[in-house]
Amino acid sequence: MYTQQNWEIRKSNVEACTRMLAIAGAFAAIGLGTNVMVHADEVNQAPVPLEENLDLESNTTIETTEKQDTKIPASVDHVTQDQAVSTIDDAQDTFAKDVEVAKKSDVIIHQKDTEKVTINDQNATKKTNEMLKELNDAALSVKEAKEAIDIIHADQKALQESTEQMDTIRHDALKLIEENKGKANNLQAKIVLLNLPDKDYTPEYVSLEGLTGQALRDAIHQNQLAYSAAVSQAIANQDKLAASLRQQLETYRQALADYESGESAKKSGVQWTDNTTVVAKTAQKMTGNENVVDFASGSLKDAARYAIQSNALNQNTDAEFNNIFKINGSGSVMVRNTSNGDVQLTFSNIQAPNNTGTYVAIWGKNNGAIAWGVFATYSGTGSSGNTGEGGNTSGGWSGSGRILDFVRSYDFKVETTGEVATFTFNDIDNDQLVSNLGGMESAKNIEAGKNVKHTNAGYSAGSGDVSQSSGNILDSNSVRWSWNQSAKRSFVGSHSTSGNNSSIVAGIFGEDSMIAMQPEEIKLAFEKGVVTPPEIEVSVPKYEVETTITSEQPPVSKISQKQRSVDTGVEMNLFMSEMMTALAALGGVIIKKRI
Repeated sequence: MYTQQNWEIRKSNVEACTRMLAIAGAFAAIGLGTNVMVHADEVNQAPVPLEENLDLESNTTIETTEKQDTKIPASVDHVTQDQAVSTIDDAQDTFAKDVEVAKKSDVIIHQKDTEKVTINDQNATKKTNEMLKELNDAALSVKEAKEAIDIIHADQKALQESTEQMDTIRHDALKLIEENKGKANNLQAKIVLLNLPDKDYTPEYVSLEGLTGQALRDAIHQNQLAYSAAVSQAIANQDKLAASLRQQLETYRQALADYESGESAKKSGVQWTDNTTVVAKTAQKMTGNENVVDFASGSLKDAARYAIQSNALNQNTDAEFNNIFKINGSGSVMVRNTSNGDVQLTFSNIQAPNNTGTYVAIWGKNNGAIAWGVFATYSGTGSSGNTGEGGNTSGGWSGSGRILDFVRSYDFKVETTGEVATFTFNDIDNDQLVSNLGGMESAKNIEAGKNVKHTNAGYSAGSGDVSQSSGNILDSNSVRWSWNQSAKRSFVGSHSTSGNNSSIVAGIFGEDSMIAMQPEEIKLAFEKGVVTPPEIEVSVPKYEVETTITSEQPPVSKISQKQRSVDTGVEMNLFMSEMMTALAALGGVIIKKRI
């Protein structure tokens, strides 16, 4: 490789030789025939010949071009055979290091058979550039293959971490089962573990066979994207499943703890408390002082008392009359601040012939049930008889005027804001029937009192006022429905009687709705996602460069080119000095002869 500095030295030497030849020509022109005549063909040539096709105008050093994405030069200019060999060997050494790094990342490397390339002075540059192009292309493919496999490894790690979440849940479930093995059967953890077959999310990959260059790199990238998308889907599904399994397990764990401590009983049903109040929703709240009947004080409160407790005031002795509501076709009230949220009651379709008003009185007892009595007023003539739930033929006070009416039936709806697992309907007696029930269909267990009969029509009981509606104990004229899980629930039904009663009384919930809930058996089904990664393969070249023997050249001194240029300059200066001295002497002779 020649630089501008080398060329300047050579140019100076050539100019010196030219001047020497001019001086020799001057001696010849004198024509004295002396032996000091110098002939031009006796002057030695410059020791370093000019190279053919050397661009004397160029002031640049021959160097490799800018690197493109790899550490291997993209091309070279004007290289000798030795330089070509050195360039390719260096490029292959660099490439080999990148290949080893890619192998450690699981890139599959296919080594092509070694290709022997013979170069000479004429094709050294062309062949070198051809090999550099192939090595650069292969190096770029290896580089992108490693990047793709690194992303695949990161995705595999993320999928494994997702799978480990489910393994942790399985371990926790097994531990909970083991902790409860020594307990009574009704306290043992009922957890079933199911291992489903792995779900394969592996996509269809593009074949890399026969692909090279950019087509190969595009296919590698496409396969990596397909793998990453499949892993993302597998992780999303696994994480969703793991969250569900964890929630099921923790809910069961809490239910088991509540069952053992008795806390679940408090969450099972509803009790009236000292702080419970009743407010109107769509029903019309009454003061109780309204004048509606022509007996006793004539107040609505007295009408309610005789309608519900009878003429002798000896039925439903637990009843209170501080919360009386008028039902105009349909009306709702809210029982607030119970032991488990609020309870909304809706009364509708009250069947009382020719009534002048339909009403409901609501009461309760601490730790007891929510009770109510439905009654109605009437204006006209009534036959003599008893009032209350146990009445036979009378519709109220005997005589005519504003009296109590018969109540044949009504519809009810119960809605809880708290979550419950037990519902009781109390005080089914005096030839009553509870029918058209809804909301109880999914109950796991149903218990009926000894006086209650269950038929397709519903639940019924014979005559005899034997229960208190607000009572806290499930008695002979009650029904209880229970579930294994607590939830906000809604119940509907109809309550009717075949007798001539001036009221129909009922109660719901109470102490016997507060029963401990045994945890429901759960099944934990584990399903792992698997994604088979694509094989990332790259074929790489290997070259063995052979040089050819050049034409014979005179032996070249081992002295460096720079040193040769310096020595030649020194010799030339000495020679010129001698020539000038000789010329001066010769000039003196000529002058003397002329004188």
